[in-house]
Amino acid sequence: MTATPILQVHNLSVAFETPRGVVHAVDDVSFDVARGETLGIVGESGCGKTVTALSLLKLIPQPPGRISQESRVLFDGVDVLSLEGEALRKIRGARVAMIFQDPVASLNPVLTIGEQIAETIRAHKPVSRAEAREQAILLLDRVGIPDPAHRYRSYPHQMSGGMLQRVMIAIALSCTPDVLVADEPTTALDVTIQAQILDLLRGIQDEYGMSLILITHDLGVIAEIADRVIVMYAGQVVEEAATETIFSQPAHPYTRGLIDSVPRVDQPQYQITAIPGSVPPASNWPSGCRFHPRCPYAWDRCETEPQLERSGSSSAVRCWLAVDTDKATE
Repeated sequence: MTATPILQVHNLSVAFETPRGVVHAVDDVSFDVARGETLGIVGESGCGKTVTALSLLKLIPQPPGRISQESRVLFDGVDVLSLEGEALRKIRGARVAMIFQDPVASLNPVLTIGEQIAETIRAHKPVSRAEAREQAILLLDRVGIPDPAHRYRSYPHQMSGGMLQRVMIAIALSCTPDVLVADEPTTALDVTIQAQILDLLRGIQDEYGMSLILITHDLGVIAEIADRVIVMYAGQVVEEAATETIFSQPAHPYTRGLIDSVPRVDQPQYQITAIPGSVPPASNWPSGCRFHPRCPYAWDRCETEPQLERSGSSSAVRCWLAVDTDKATE
């Protein structure tokens, strides 16, 4: 008997009202996350990854955002999107936490980093200020910040980007969440710090047994840490598979294009192949297959929108080539 996933996302659709009309940023996205699993979500900027992540915690401002009534985000069987007030706060930050994309923009510049960690602890735990301070210092030490008692009194502008990302991880871990959503946790960090952050996330995941949703455009990061991968394009899931399968047998042309555009250090003469064009604006998704204007395999059938075809419990692809095997071998 298969265990129930700790997080289940069903038919998630998110739109925004803008002066130029309605923008459909996320369109009918569904996926599950098992306990202790690392799920990677990849795609170019503008594909809907961050909006998907924010929706999991009901952090989309409404208005201008609008999450469809058919959308469901089930955490441990409870629909997060139906919760309000105290019921929502018991899950958001406490059992499902998030590392935001930009630590500089996410931290309050007029409060010390220790105060911000302690504030999060006191918001979810019945502890005194002294106890919260002690726990915050322990967390700073856990995420690898030297001299944590001294750094507790530091302000964000006094710390490097790598240090601030560690602070964001400490805040996210302050209540020992069951699910951690990490939105581009290594963006703008040099490769050495990136490796340290990834090692830190892996170690913490093993220690706490939590599930991790890792959102990134860096396929190298995905290859190193993810168990399973979802590829998003133009607000939709276009492929889902185990990480090994994604890299060895990508089924969607977009996934192949992402892999081919990554430099290969093991092959110095490897020719990088860029995907032509760019992600279309969410206010004007192409008709039919949304990738077909950029796809080297596009044919007349691509003018009709393909559905996400599942093969087994953990693999899926949204492409006519996956349906028409004769055309795929031409």
